[in-house]
Amino acid sequence: MNDLAMGLRDRYRHTGNQADLLEGIAQLRTALEYVPHHPIRHAMTANLSALLMDRFDTLGDVPDLHEALAGLDEAIPMLDGENQLVAAMMRAETLTKLAEHVRDPACVDDAVESASRLPRLPAAQFVLGRALRLRYELADDHAALVDAADVMAQCVRAGRADDPNYPVWLNELGNVLQRSAEHSRDESVRQSAIRHLREAVAGSPSTSVHMPKFKVDLAAALHDRGHYTNDVAALREAVNLLREVLATTEPDTRSWGNYCELYLSSVSALVERTGDIELLDRAVQIGRSARGRGSRDATIPLLLGMLHHTRFELTGFQPGLAQAINAFTEVVESVPYGEQDHVVALGNLGRSCFAAYRFSDDPEALRRSVTALATAVRASAPGTPQRSECQVNYGEVLYAQYQLSRDPAVLAAAAHAFREAAQNEAAPLGVQIGAARSWARIEAEAGNWRRARDIYAFAVGLLPLVVPRSLARVDQQRLLANLNGLAADAAASALWADDPETAVRLLELGRGVLGGQVLQSRSDLSGLRAVAPELAERLRAAFAGLVPSGHRVGAAADERHDRDAQLRHVVDEVRALPGFEDFLAPPKLSHLLACTMDGPVVLINVSRFRSDALIVRPAGVSVVELPGVTPDSVADQAAAFGAALAASKQPGQGETDAQAVVTGVLGWLWDVIAEPVLKRLGHLGTPSGAWPRVWWSPVGQLALLPIHAAGRFPGAATVLDRVVSSYTPTLRALQHSGTRETPTGDTLVIVALRDARGVKTLRGVEREASKIGELRAATRLDGAEATVDAVRTALTSHASVHFACHAASDPDDPSGGHLLLYDGPLSVLDVSALDLSGARLAVLSACETSLGAHRIPDEGLHLVSAFQLAGYRQVVGTLWQVNDLVARLVAEDLHEGVVAGEDVATALHHAVRRCRERFPKTPTLWAAHLCSGR
Repeated sequence: MNDLAMGLRDRYRHTGNQADLLEGIAQLRTALEYVPHHPIRHAMTANLSALLMDRFDTLGDVPDLHEALAGLDEAIPMLDGENQLVAAMMRAETLTKLAEHVRDPACVDDAVESASRLPRLPAAQFVLGRALRLRYELADDHAALVDAADVMAQCVRAGRADDPNYPVWLNELGNVLQRSAEHSRDESVRQSAIRHLREAVAGSPSTSVHMPKFKVDLAAALHDRGHYTNDVAALREAVNLLREVLATTEPDTRSWGNYCELYLSSVSALVERTGDIELLDRAVQIGRSARGRGSRDATIPLLLGMLHHTRFELTGFQPGLAQAINAFTEVVESVPYGEQDHVVALGNLGRSCFAAYRFSDDPEALRRSVTALATAVRASAPGTPQRSECQVNYGEVLYAQYQLSRDPAVLAAAAHAFREAAQNEAAPLGVQIGAARSWARIEAEAGNWRRARDIYAFAVGLLPLVVPRSLARVDQQRLLANLNGLAADAAASALWADDPETAVRLLELGRGVLGGQVLQSRSDLSGLRAVAPELAERLRAAFAGLVPSGHRVGAAADERHDRDAQLRHVVDEVRALPGFEDFLAPPKLSHLLACTMDGPVVLINVSRFRSDALIVRPAGVSVVELPGVTPDSVADQAAAFGAALAASKQPGQGETDAQAVVTGVLGWLWDVIAEPVLKRLGHLGTPSGAWPRVWWSPVGQLALLPIHAAGRFPGAATVLDRVVSSYTPTLRALQHSGTRETPTGDTLVIVALRDARGVKTLRGVEREASKIGELRAATRLDGAEATVDAVRTALTSHASVHFACHAASDPDDPSGGHLLLYDGPLSVLDVSALDLSGARLAVLSACETSLGAHRIPDEGLHLVSAFQLAGYRQVVGTLWQVNDLVARLVAEDLHEGVVAGEDVATALHHAVRRCRERFPKTPTLWAAHLCSGR
């Protein structure tokens, strides 16, 4: 009967069939009745304890643990040898489970003491490691967590991979490391945790009784990766794992409610980032079915409230907001003050009441919000992520209250809340930046410009950290879109503080963040290679594995996060070397000024505080105030311009009216921006000799407008009649163009596609390609030859490229903008991953190749900037859809000028002027073309 019971237990552990476990317990109880005094009774009592522990894991009945513990206390003194060792390990494990359930520190101390007396075998170390982890959780004893990690690492190293318990040990090591990551905020530790947790899942049979827990533990670590790094792929993988577990777990089991908690939390985090309402609604249904099924009474209502609030924020569905407020109120009223769920519910209640105030202007809703958030702040522990989020929300409602009362004490309290949140290093970086931004705004409104400048500088300095290379490009874009305009306000505060040099530096740090990452990876490593070749090679390899990419899942995602952590460690090692303290740091202002030797760079900053043109020259920075420019006026002009471009495609009166609107916008650009700048530069008329050069670098939505074409038409002053214009997304990008290897030759490849799937025929492509081929020797890739792989190969072997094909921008995902080749798209993301040495000129004779995204215009994410970052010194592109005939005429004219010895910008300048002469009343035909780079 004993042997049968143990066989049933083994089968239960393999299949999860509870009937086997229950029958095994019954068999042992009957067997024990036959041997009240026989020595075999002691081993059988220990075996019964083992089965009772398994039943507790399934059903959660605490009496099973007490009975198991009593049986082990009776049996251990009477056992010897291996049986006694196994029973002693079971006793320590039972004490650990009991302590975990009843949250008793004294019980866990007993478990640690019992496990510490065991021999240093893998199975015994596993028990000790679990007990030490629990001591950390109950007593916040970080030393115990460090000891647990060390013990579990020894356990895994000493264990054999073919041991049936090996996946359990791996899983426990992963859990310990995950707790360490939560404590230290060290993502490299979390990567190790996820790797071990993933190995545990992969090394276990799909039918293993441990599989649900393994998947849940892996999902919990992935959830935290997603929460702290904003990795959407990690959150999506966590949600999928938890959905699998819920589908195979009976709702009446002990673990069902806990699994639902993690599922709802993961869905909430995912939907906040993706807006997936369908997923949210499915989660709400599961959450409603989970109430009262083993979860903590308050947690499921709390999570449901968060989902209802998210639904309101995404859709404006007012009943969802009422449901959220009711759910949070229920938790606040039912959970004792100071408990975790009570604090979280208070914070969310305050947030939802504030949303109700914004929706209805109900002062009572604002009062409730202030009260709830003030209480949540007092109840949350200082220096925790929860405290920082409460402080940010509290600061926002206090600021709203100040706007009604104009009470300076209320404003001071709001500033204090934001300051504490910004300075809380435990807070997620996005929360820190948002808090600092709000704090700086208050200081700016009070006229404390030097303080505002310094706070903004702190926030801007965190920007590169909030978008690590481990993230997919689309996640990076989403995060930066939430912080759009930060650099502009920072620069404006520096200008009010009479500090234009800092204004330039802040614009450099806060714009083109993703391009800056690419530029870092293209840095010259020759100096480092001479001093530390091994470090240089490790750095090169880390960069090579972190080219911009889409979402990665599973082991591929883990590898990318590992590489990002390795890159940070290698950079720290390099900066510890003498003379390399500033290695890969943003360039100093003196270096940026030096890149303007060929002509001034005009940074045009637009902020709610003020707008200015910052003229950067080798001698320094001069400021031209632009009082006629505001964020609202730029947005209005950009909207009118975009609508006119769309209308200009329709023949008749609509096209005529559209051209008038475009002409008006170009006149506005001249009056408020171009003329004041050119006047300061001394360019007051058409030059009689060599044409002067100017580089434009507009901030925000101004980057969507053609400053190079500004002017009063017809016949009045224009930019085209005074200077040769180029563009650059940042000074760093221009500096990079000047430091790239100078091409020794100028081999050209022409990529020409007349027809592509789903788009209209480009009738002038063949003529355009043939004409350019007559002007200079060129390789041709036509039609079916112009595949993505063939083009990539050609780019590596030719100094220049001319594309005559279709292109498209993507307003939702600017990195998805692409050139349409024969077998598919060549996207901004694809081009950004290229590193082309000796590249000279890329002509993108296609539509919208320089059109950025309205949500993140400061990043300059479009095909022109991608080719520039890939290595091309000059790139020619377009801001909107261009006429096929005009594109051909401009392209042919451009190449004629280059062959005649003109630099690219000058050749394009004259080509556009000649096109303007042909179509003087139709600016949409000639104003789209621009040049970027040196």
